[in-house]
Amino acid sequence: MRFVKATSRDRIGTGGRGSIKTTFNQLCDRFGLPHDCTKDGESWYSGDGKVRYEWAFKSLDGRTIVTIYDYKEKRPVEEIKEWRIGGKGNSEKIKSFFTAFYPCDQLEIR
Repeated sequence: MRFVKATSRDRIGTGGRGSIKTTFNQLCDRFGLPHDCTKDGESWYSGDGKVRYEWAFKSLDGRTIVTIYDYKEKRPVEEIKEWRIGGKGNSEKIKSFFTAFYPCDQLEIR
């Protein structure tokens, strides 16, 4: 299953699906800077202020969306050790997105 960067429009209707135990640096090593941040790498804030950093991907057919984000976190990004997983579409496809990159014991998908 291949995924590409999702647009803001693709993310409409995503909801919480689980969490992953990892660090900001590990996420950046794998996925690059968060998709929603300023050009200088500083955090971007969602319109409601609940998310500062987010990566978003979609399957090539556009039916499955995966997001990784810090929900309502106030701690410095370097201190966050558990990130939220959001998405829409097939849960097994969302899980398969992660299993290639992280140990299964670090992942919880509902």
